[in-house]
Amino acid sequence: MRPLARRMGRLGTETAFEVLARARALEAQGRHIVHLEIGEPDFDTPRAITAA
Repeated sequence: MRPLARRMGRLGTETAFEVLARARALEAQGRHIVHLEIGEPDFDTPRAITAA
C-alpha cells in the first residue's frame, strides 16, 4: 500500500466535531438535521449505487 501524501497529516478531526456541535445546536433550536458529518448512516446504500 502506498503511503498517504504528507499533506494528509495536516488534516484533523476538529472540523468534523465543530460541524457536529453546530448541527446539535440547530437541533436544540428545533431544526431538522440529517446527520452526515460523523459516523455511519442508519440506512442501507441504495441499490443503484452498490450496483455501479
